[in-house]
Amino acid sequence: MLIDPRFRRHLHWAIALTLLVNAASLFTPIINEGDSVLYAALSQHIALTGNWTDLVLDQTDWLDKPHFPFWVTALFFKLGGVSTFNYILPGFLFHLLACYYTYRLARMLYGRDVALLALLVVVSVYHLMYTSSAIKAEAFLTGSITAACYYWLRFDAHAKAKYLLLAALFSGISVMTKGVFTLITIASGLACVWVLRGQWRNFWNPKWLLALAISLVCTAPEVVALYLQFDAHPDKVVFGSTGVSGIRFFLWDSQFGRFFNSGPIKNQEGTPLYFVHVFLWAFLPWVAAFVAAVVAGLRSFAGQSPTERSHFVFLCGSFFVTFVLFSATAFQLDYYTVILFPFAAILCARYLAQWLQQGEGAGFFVAQAGVTIAILALVLGLAAYVANPQLLGMLALLGAAVLVYALLQRQPLRRIVVLVYPVAAVNLLYLFLEAMTLSAYLRYSVPYNVDRLLADDRSTPIYVVGLDPTIAWEIGIYRSAPSVRLPDVERLPRQGAPYLLLLRESERAALPDNLGPANVVAQGDWVNHKTGILPRQLRLAKGEEPLERFTLLRVAPQAAP
Repeated sequence: MLIDPRFRRHLHWAIALTLLVNAASLFTPIINEGDSVLYAALSQHIALTGNWTDLVLDQTDWLDKPHFPFWVTALFFKLGGVSTFNYILPGFLFHLLACYYTYRLARMLYGRDVALLALLVVVSVYHLMYTSSAIKAEAFLTGSITAACYYWLRFDAHAKAKYLLLAALFSGISVMTKGVFTLITIASGLACVWVLRGQWRNFWNPKWLLALAISLVCTAPEVVALYLQFDAHPDKVVFGSTGVSGIRFFLWDSQFGRFFNSGPIKNQEGTPLYFVHVFLWAFLPWVAAFVAAVVAGLRSFAGQSPTERSHFVFLCGSFFVTFVLFSATAFQLDYYTVILFPFAAILCARYLAQWLQQGEGAGFFVAQAGVTIAILALVLGLAAYVANPQLLGMLALLGAAVLVYALLQRQPLRRIVVLVYPVAAVNLLYLFLEAMTLSAYLRYSVPYNVDRLLADDRSTPIYVVGLDPTIAWEIGIYRSAPSVRLPDVERLPRQGAPYLLLLRESERAALPDNLGPANVVAQGDWVNHKTGILPRQLRLAKGEEPLERFTLLRVAPQAAP
């Protein structure tokens, strides 16, 4: 046994506390990301209208992502009401699903001890922690891909109907979350193993052709929904044109169009090393472990048993094939590669187990200690820059708790430094950044402060004029009354029931004379667009980001004749 029972309990506690820290984001009153607000608004429309086939935003047909994440979130909205909690919860549950199947996959490949270490790694990877609270499609995708890979590997060894159906189901969910390119990630590891073994016939074996067919059948709900919304209505204007096929977009433009940067949605800023740079921070605190695992695996590859070689090739194929494809395209966003982190976690866990078995060498100990010190230095540096007394107090308490824990341990120091301290450090980093962001948004977010100011008025509709689109969507999520986005004041209603109006104070003078009485309800100095890269978030937290003056009015237009 590599891990003795006493130290196993320490790992259990580290895993449980990390999941609790991560789960704290469920209770935030604010949706942090702009894309998350957009996805919540799309899900809200489904829940409120009962139209499960159409994705609609600002009363306009929306064609970009597949339906599955919106269906699941809309179901949670239906069951528990529209709220930040019910938006984050389904994505977080899929994150837990990814952690569970990472454990199952590692246990199947390497046994119980490696599985426990893989679970420790995957729950404490920084970007996985972040994407499980700033919910986008990747939170759902990581869970479904990991589960699909597990069941396809089981089906490859034992052709049981249970494995086939579950693998096809999770593969279908992956496609209905992000598109057909996800099948490359799901199949790449197994395909590399077939190549290693010379099992070329598997590529056209009826067993696997049937598996592909059933997987595609599981995507039928997405195809039907797209047909009903777009292909059955060629007169709809989408991307400035009529005759747009939702099915073609789903199968080609949203996938290969983005890969070759030739579709209607483009990004010209990609670089081949972008995801290498991202990985250096996104996979903290286990970057050194991953590099060491890959190098050690390659060095010992020739001397491994056929089974060990197959396992290593499966994990490397699952990770690197998609990583290289992402790096080759110009359409790049930092959160794309989190779907690969469960496979990287298992590679790390295998190396950590070997490190424990071979006498806990000094080189890797120094590397992990260096990573931990670097993370702590980053947290302390950011805290000093922001100079927030509450955040500094929180860090002091947590640091004291970690110090007390260290002093009470009777375990070998190297094990604690390599396996426990990095987890504690990344938890401190995650907590600090989440608390810093929340503190800044509570002060400067337009939707949150407008909702707070209108706590006693939940029924009056509000018009948002000339502001960032996410502001109107986010206000609509927090309030039960309609929230309508308008490009300019000329489109405001001149007749009808009273309504609320939100705009920049600088644009108030442009209000039409025939609008009717407009009385000030509240004013505030906030930011129009709250999200951004870390330097901007730090300036916002420190109070150095330029603010704008916003005015909330209550308008009483003339009664209809």
